[in-house]
Amino acid sequence: MSVIIAATDFSATANSAVDYACQMAQAYGASLHIVHSFVIPVTFGDTPMPLMPVDDGREIAEESMAELVTQLRQSYPGVTIEQVITYGDITDSLEEYSGQQKPWLIVVGNSSTSDTQFWLGSNLISELRDLPHTVLAVPPGTNFKPLKNICLACDFKQVGNTFPAADIIALAQQTKAQLHILNVDHDNKHFGTEMPLNTEVIHNYLKTAAPQYHYIESKDLEEGISNFVTEKGMDWLVVIPHKHSFFDSLFKKSHTSAIVKMSHIPLLALHEHQPASE
Repeated sequence: MSVIIAATDFSATANSAVDYACQMAQAYGASLHIVHSFVIPVTFGDTPMPLMPVDDGREIAEESMAELVTQLRQSYPGVTIEQVITYGDITDSLEEYSGQQKPWLIVVGNSSTSDTQFWLGSNLISELRDLPHTVLAVPPGTNFKPLKNICLACDFKQVGNTFPAADIIALAQQTKAQLHILNVDHDNKHFGTEMPLNTEVIHNYLKTAAPQYHYIESKDLEEGISNFVTEKGMDWLVVIPHKHSFFDSLFKKSHTSAIVKMSHIPLLALHEHQPASE
């Protein structure tokens, strides 16, 4: 059975993503593992001191987790739900636990407000970019529905043996959704000598998924992507974070405006594969 990991800090945004993960697990026959990682705040002064013992922090976390899991098991009686509580940084905890479980997806919350530790400036960006497994960031209040269209936003750069073609094809096959490949440019600003060759390589890599290709003009990259996914009714936006990619430029240029424009549908981050020789 496939495993979906959902992370929560028990905020409304995070628990909304957990609910979405339950709906996905129900639809695809997967089990759900809910991960919470707690930390103990410290006082600042000449001698920093924790505000409470670690055992007390764990007890609070366990009570919140028990309440959440009880509610979810009542709402989704057919879904196998496991609970995991760790101490420390949530990104580190997710990396360690996902290394043990090899999940299909890691689901986290994504919001344009500051009501969750996954939001901008904290852990969300590092989770999307750095976790070695597929991460799905879900906006609050999003209910899962069978996927019809998924959009891979691609800059056609650095296409080689690290390109996760098998993961993209598997995603399209498992979700039974139509795959759309989107490239956004303006006056050929990003058109390089490698573009025609890389385009052909991607066509060959993904031909078994029978994707539809879209090339659009837009001065504003994130606005072009956002308008496309809205107008064409995309269910998920898929990105492949790598250095110097459009994804990297989005979050360096204007963190808040970029992520807000992308936060109205779930955002899926696939990751490049390391070459076999490394």
